[in-house]
Amino acid sequence: MAEELCVQLVPLFNHLELTKQRQIEHLVHHQNVTKGTIVIQPSESKRLVIVKQGRLRLYQLNPAGEEQLQRIITTGEYVGETWLLGMKNTNSYVEADTKSEICILHRNDFLHLLQEQTDISFKLLEEQAGRVISLRYQVQLMALPTIGERLLTYLNHLTVIQGSSTIRLPMKMKDLSSYLGTTPETLSRQFSQLRSNGKIIRNHHQITLTNQKAN
Repeated sequence: MAEELCVQLVPLFNHLELTKQRQIEHLVHHQNVTKGTIVIQPSESKRLVIVKQGRLRLYQLNPAGEEQLQRIITTGEYVGETWLLGMKNTNSYVEADTKSEICILHRNDFLHLLQEQTDISFKLLEEQAGRVISLRYQVQLMALPTIGERLLTYLNHLTVIQGSSTIRLPMKMKDLSSYLGTTPETLSRQFSQLRSNGKIIRNHHQITLTNQKAN
């Protein structure tokens, strides 16, 4: 049976030869967590968390204590590298959204890897560039004046990413509403409005856009 290494799931490490992957695997700590478990918080951020199986939520708390979702981390993805590299975590949390198996790499081991494996450093820069683009896109969405515009613009964006006018929502309604800066009730009303106006055909998480231009 082929080896099942946690690090093989991650683009940051899966380009390395198997010997190096095994060396890194010895450094990670495997942990099973239940839904609702906080795996990263401001007081405990110096760790890279890889999702071997399951789903995590990365969110911030605004001054009113409300959650603002930043992204969903699924199997094969990771979170925490920014704080490992020195950025201070003041109000970000990573929480298990389902029962999950995670792999944790601590700061000293991670920094040692970057010094030894320069190709990991370059890969990390590529991944970070992608994250910055995603965050900028969310900021642009939040600048739109109405929730309806944010939602339709986001749905059109998904048609580009998924390459089809029929798309699947990558988040639960609660998470999508947080991502767009609204409530699940308001988001549900906006979906109903788009459907009534003939702009979408919706079947649960599957949505077909009848007109892919936001207006």
